[in-house]
Amino acid sequence: MQSMTRPPLTLIHTSDWHLGHILANHERDAEHAAFLAWLLDQLDVQEADVLLVTGDVYDVANPPVSATRRLYAFLAEASRRRPSLLTVILGGNHDSAARINLPAPLLDEARVRFFGNLPRKPLAEGGSVPDLDTLLVPLPDRNGTTAAWLAAVPFCRPGDLGTETLETLYAAVAEAGAARAGGLPLVLTGHLHVAGGAVSEMSERRIVVGGEEAQAASLFDSRAAYVALGHLHRAQTIAGPCPIHYAGSPFPLSATERDYAHAITVVRLAGAGIDLVEVPIPRPVPFLAVPARGAAPLDVVVAELEALAFDDSLPRERQPFLEVTVSVTGPEPHLQTRVLAALEDKPVRLTRIVRQQTALPGARAQLAGAVLGALEPAAVFAALHAARHGGHPPADDLAKAFASLLVDVNTAPLAGDA
Repeated sequence: MQSMTRPPLTLIHTSDWHLGHILANHERDAEHAAFLAWLLDQLDVQEADVLLVTGDVYDVANPPVSATRRLYAFLAEASRRRPSLLTVILGGNHDSAARINLPAPLLDEARVRFFGNLPRKPLAEGGSVPDLDTLLVPLPDRNGTTAAWLAAVPFCRPGDLGTETLETLYAAVAEAGAARAGGLPLVLTGHLHVAGGAVSEMSERRIVVGGEEAQAASLFDSRAAYVALGHLHRAQTIAGPCPIHYAGSPFPLSATERDYAHAITVVRLAGAGIDLVEVPIPRPVPFLAVPARGAAPLDVVVAELEALAFDDSLPRERQPFLEVTVSVTGPEPHLQTRVLAALEDKPVRLTRIVRQQTALPGARAQLAGAVLGALEPAAVFAALHAARHGGHPPADDLAKAFASLLVDVNTAPLAGDA
């Protein structure tokens, strides 16, 4: 890093708080309270000039009052502790833009800035374009001198973009930002899925894969000193023409995230130099899995659950979360009853019981190498049922229903027949 006559600008990047989150009917309020108390301390420890939250502040568009109260209390305390701190909060895909923007008129814009959606300005000839002037925010150091610029781009819905695309938007933002910044560092933001980012199966994959395309890292260019992203819950860096980083969520939002290393990112900007440090976030509640990896037969799982020992003095909101995965080869009508009985009176919060089907190799052997035209549909159905259910043939009523379906299929008129 180049030597400077003044200290570097210190920006703390955090994301995906999901205030108001509930996991399997278990509230996460105590964990959010612990994280935000820790973050307040880190603002002092790191001597932060800027706090940047890159989206998904809330878990749902209409969060509970307790979640909004928690955010406002945090902002008030952060401003009290560090009067020169600038906080910038972006809207994410989980957030309501109106809800994010709601408190803006009541707060000092020099202290807290909200960008719930992409601001636009009308054109004289009709229509509108992104309001780049509003998006560009000067970032003051502790002496009040502008030390960097921030291009605050929140999650962009199709209605926000209009006729633009993300490619044209970010090209325009980078050009305007670089011109405004001059020789000062430019920080770009976004709440989106960039290709190469690791996606959480339970928390994000249903959103990302369900129609949302991953954007190429080439969306950004070397005019940015740092690209601060939100949306993916694992803290990670994406390879690209400049530093592109997801801060990640403050703690696991599902059992599939239990091995994530959650952190805040401390970014120090000085001239053309940049220094990134991830500070691990203490995990207030353990996330456990039985078995620790994969699945195990019911008897093995029950024995392991019965052997678990926990601190009985923990309050309910600090008790560990637990996911149980059982491998089954057929019907296990008493599976849930046995799991719950093994956990009875134990201070642990069960999130879900996963049944992982284990197919028996011999059940499919009769189909291996068979000629397709020689296969009988009823035989294929019986073999697949056996593979799914521990070698058991389909019940009589199920077999009759399948036979009836075959008759209907074979006697149905072909398309175009009179």
